[in-house]
Amino acid sequence: MSSMVKGIIGGNEFLTEVLVRGLTVHGPAEAYCVGHCSDQLGMRLAAKCRVQYVKNITDLIPNSAILFLTFNPEDANNLLPRIAEKVKEWTLIVSAVHGLKIATLEYFFPNNEIIRLAVNPSIISGAGLGAYAGSQKASTDAKSMAEIVLKDCGDVIAVKDEKELEEIEKYLAANTFLSYVVIQTMIKNAKKIGMTSKEANFAVDKLLKGSMHTLIDEGYDTADLISRGLKDKSVHNEAVELIKSYGLDTEIMNSLKNPEPPVNPDENPNDDPKNYKMHYRWSR
Repeated sequence: MSSMVKGIIGGNEFLTEVLVRGLTVHGPAEAYCVGHCSDQLGMRLAAKCRVQYVKNITDLIPNSAILFLTFNPEDANNLLPRIAEKVKEWTLIVSAVHGLKIATLEYFFPNNEIIRLAVNPSIISGAGLGAYAGSQKASTDAKSMAEIVLKDCGDVIAVKDEKELEEIEKYLAANTFLSYVVIQTMIKNAKKIGMTSKEANFAVDKLLKGSMHTLIDEGYDTADLISRGLKDKSVHNEAVELIKSYGLDTEIMNSLKNPEPPVNPDENPNDDPKNYKMHYRWSR
């Protein structure tokens, strides 16, 4: 392993793959090493993204100029002390672990500059959206370094504080979930009218990238266009019939009925970083 790599401590299979593919879609793939994930994922990422799969993260941690954290929240108690023991003070810590507070990271990495990151899955294509907040210790140079690396994932915006970042994280999580439900429903509906899976995916992709976005980009009042369209009785009836026939409204509403687990008012997961307990309400 060459020194000064960009290391990724995985664990959350989906988040790890999203971030690795987002970082390497346009960036220098060979500069990245990924560890602490299943052999199946590690070998797939090595073959597909040309990153190095490192089974022993003890070798990965001290050689990383930037260390991305993409493990599951419940693994924090085990992994953070292990990482803290080996990490160099010049390593920039970039955490995409959902709900993991900067204060907790500062406890384990008091000498490191820290960036907390929120992203959505569209970074896989290099055209996603991400936001980040820095710790008090994070310098302008550290933030610039993070932006240079993350720009390969798409648009990255800096926010003023962690509270604002968490609001964006909720927004990205909720809208990603909603988009997934809508897309899957559109694909299912396309298959119902006789399309193959390949044809359905192609059609939905074209629809999502099609005229509505063009109209918005060119400044048309799309709300007015839709309103005028639905005043046409035939268009209105066809839209209503489509929704009723395929149960689109019911399916979306049922999928979104995922109540948050009750919050224990006596437990603040960040009161004491030494006894860190994750309470992530937005996992699906």
